[in-house]
Amino acid sequence: MTERPKRPKISFSGIQFPLFAAKPDAWWPRELHGAAFPTDLLPRLERAWASNPKARHKDRLPTWALTELLLELEPQLLAVSTDLRASTWLRAMRPLADTTVVALALEAWVCGHVAPHQADVPWGEVIGEALKPQWKPVRPDLLERGVRPNGTAEPSEAAYKMLATFLAASWVDRRRQLGGRDTDQGSSWIMGPASPDGDRSVFLWPPTRLSRGGEQGYSTHYLRFNVVTLPHDERLLLRVVPHVARMAATQPAYIPRRSQYEPATATMLLYAPSGVLRGTERDTLLRAPVTVTGVRDEMRWTWKPGLPQILSRLPSRDLFPLPDQVRKDPARFASPSEAGGDQAPKPRAFLQHSTGYNYFKDDGDNNDDGTRETGGHPTGTGFQPIDHLTVFEALAPVLEEHHLVPVTPAAEVKPRSRRLPKKRTKAGVEYPIELWHATPRTADAVHLVLTRILGLEHSTAHNGDAVVSCYRGNEFSVRLRLVKPGLLLAGWPKATDSDPDKRRRTRQAALEERARLWQDAFPPEDRPVGCLIELEGPGYYKAARLEDPKKPLKNALPPRCNRLVQIIKPVNRDPNPDAKSTGLHPFENTEVRKQDIERITAALLDLLRQLGRLPTLPPLFGTAPLEVSALWLAHAGPHFVPMLLRMRTDGTATGQLIPSQNHPVEPEIPLELLPAALAEGRGKVKRTDRETLARFLRGALAEDDTHDRLFIARAATLRNKGFWPWLSNQHITADALVWPGVSLTDPEAVPVPRTPASLPGLRIVRINDDNDELPHGFGIGPAPEATEPAADIEDAGDRQDQAESHLPAAHGQRATGDGASGALGGDTAEAESVAGLPELPYGWGRFSGVAQWNDRGYLAINPRPDTSQLPKGVSKLSGPGNDSKNGQNPTSLHIHASFLQDGDDPDQLALYVQTLRRFHTHTKKATRLPMILHLGKLMEEYIP
Repeated sequence: MTERPKRPKISFSGIQFPLFAAKPDAWWPRELHGAAFPTDLLPRLERAWASNPKARHKDRLPTWALTELLLELEPQLLAVSTDLRASTWLRAMRPLADTTVVALALEAWVCGHVAPHQADVPWGEVIGEALKPQWKPVRPDLLERGVRPNGTAEPSEAAYKMLATFLAASWVDRRRQLGGRDTDQGSSWIMGPASPDGDRSVFLWPPTRLSRGGEQGYSTHYLRFNVVTLPHDERLLLRVVPHVARMAATQPAYIPRRSQYEPATATMLLYAPSGVLRGTERDTLLRAPVTVTGVRDEMRWTWKPGLPQILSRLPSRDLFPLPDQVRKDPARFASPSEAGGDQAPKPRAFLQHSTGYNYFKDDGDNNDDGTRETGGHPTGTGFQPIDHLTVFEALAPVLEEHHLVPVTPAAEVKPRSRRLPKKRTKAGVEYPIELWHATPRTADAVHLVLTRILGLEHSTAHNGDAVVSCYRGNEFSVRLRLVKPGLLLAGWPKATDSDPDKRRRTRQAALEERARLWQDAFPPEDRPVGCLIELEGPGYYKAARLEDPKKPLKNALPPRCNRLVQIIKPVNRDPNPDAKSTGLHPFENTEVRKQDIERITAALLDLLRQLGRLPTLPPLFGTAPLEVSALWLAHAGPHFVPMLLRMRTDGTATGQLIPSQNHPVEPEIPLELLPAALAEGRGKVKRTDRETLARFLRGALAEDDTHDRLFIARAATLRNKGFWPWLSNQHITADALVWPGVSLTDPEAVPVPRTPASLPGLRIVRINDDNDELPHGFGIGPAPEATEPAADIEDAGDRQDQAESHLPAAHGQRATGDGASGALGGDTAEAESVAGLPELPYGWGRFSGVAQWNDRGYLAINPRPDTSQLPKGVSKLSGPGNDSKNGQNPTSLHIHASFLQDGDDPDQLALYVQTLRRFHTHTKKATRLPMILHLGKLMEEYIP
């Protein structure tokens, strides 16, 4: 037998983050026109808003909604300021000859948001008289930026709001190409929708139609440009990231609600060549939001509030199609060929797919009950390393024309050991679990997981007349009781009263009655009991017009029955040993499929996590463990639910809620008791009560304590709304702590920062997990001398143990530290080759670990999950043959060592936080957030 040649490995010389930085002395002025908001109109709007009984912040108009509306409707606008007192409210390339769209959007905003209580006021006439914009030439510098006192760049409003748009327009107008599928005949890049955030995208057009097992959909790619900052970095930074755009081709059957307080929504993308309003504009996509009610054939779409009054009065009557017509036949509105000849709608309309959407399959097959079969979208998510780096290299010469150059590769922070510390849990604990089930195969699957996956020995015992299964192991045990709740788990009819108040009261009465039945049947135990409950998916209950019992179970069982809830779908499918997917094969010659074993395993481990099976924290700095705490800020309609979580040195984990009027005292409680407190509705604080939240947050820092402790602050939630301004990029200063709730913009109240010496034992690490602000990261090094295709180079499993190398990095720059071994490749037999894409001039691969950005800032990347097996060289940019495959984007987490004690090593603290992202007992997957914050996120399911 001929031996296969050994695949080469790459020794990384640095970690490349695909960012571009403006040159220090660069400037890019543009000739534009600007107009101010009507000065006579503003005082009247402020008075109307102050008298609005539903206004949360009487001193601040809801201008964000107006900005969104204008950018959705008027393609000629480049930017809209949210500050109506600013000298420039609207910016455009040239003065708008017709301000009809602006007037209509302004009227809809006033009537729908500012003064809905003043229906007798003729706002259209008032606005028409006041809106006479005086356009003046302006010449902003798109690269203008200052530097904050903490050394962080402060981009101007022009840079934040317009730089991305001009760069995207330059890419489109000059017909730039990446070198893959965008070189196909008929393909080109078009402008994507404008955004209030200032980011802008270019879409590869037209999209490709895909099919997979009856699932149909359209797919294309887009590049998203946006300006970002990182703490203590004086440079103006630009991200350009490839994304997958998925669009519907068949009728949607289910669109989930993202919030229990808001209706479901969806987004349509509208496209018409040469513009959508005047026929003389650049090819552009517009975003059109719709409100969704119902499921399957009873689903209905309507425009979001405010739009219907505008659409019938726009200069172009056929601008927006009726939403419900698009829902019924997405393919007809998406493709001229589907409509036939001259019947094609103008403009074309696409339902933008999002996670959780289901569609009726196009193969005509029905389920056993006669209903039409549904499926997802055939397009895979994510991109590959070669795709991100191809975009990076293709944009480098283009952006350099505008004085933006690639950033230098960063150096890896090497851990003292590549292995994770051993996870230790409390030994000898027995966890009580009940299986509420209806199908015998589900019970068989649970038994297989406990014995063959978790390695526990099975025996039986008697508890009165009931037989209890005991599963014992060296570290922990499980006491399992089988329960057949019967109709107690059935859905109940939905309230059908036309009056919303009556419908709400009827629903509440039904919920209360069902909760009483559960409490009578399952009286509370002395300690929390885990309930593994077998239920159908949400679509089953919606189609049957029944209330789904999942949320009521999670709200009722913890406080009334002292039971914690884990929902699983029934195990009722036969294995297929001949199936292409190994997940459908039988598990170890049993009648249960492998994928069913995997999901039951995940459910059982998560239930054990809820019952308190958590690892003891590893030590930091090679010394004794320290206490780790964090504050998770959950949203509950008009309220916040802050949860203070602590993991102490003795292995105990506790939670604490904010005191409220009904519960003026909230002590620390074991973490397994926190779901019951949340389900009771405790711990809520009004969103406008900043002082109470800031006081609770300050108490979490334990300023009077002296023991070693680490507080992990999540910037994405705590830096906003004035809760803790010090955490924002422009204010955070190392070892100079400013308390939560203290303003840093009031010139008359300059705070005095606290130093580490005044707060002994306290460490603070700020993390930022906002994907829109952070780059991906890849290892780069010298090109390997390989005789095999790049797509066939294997990953080294994120071991990162190759010899040190200091060879030149990308763009002729030199890294300051060595990298890690690349993790690349696999079999490419079923993948489309990368033909058509330019070859990268260096070796490259996946990286996991921590890279140093500056003295206190780090970018951390998790190992790729085991489920991501697509070889690193398989490109999704090269052609539609790979669109159905799932890539894996190595998203980074920014770690900022914000407040350290004398002698602390910030490198080791960053590595410690990265370790906590992988230090779980309920899953082997690395999580986006460190363990203690991840636990807080999981608690949200119990908030009513």
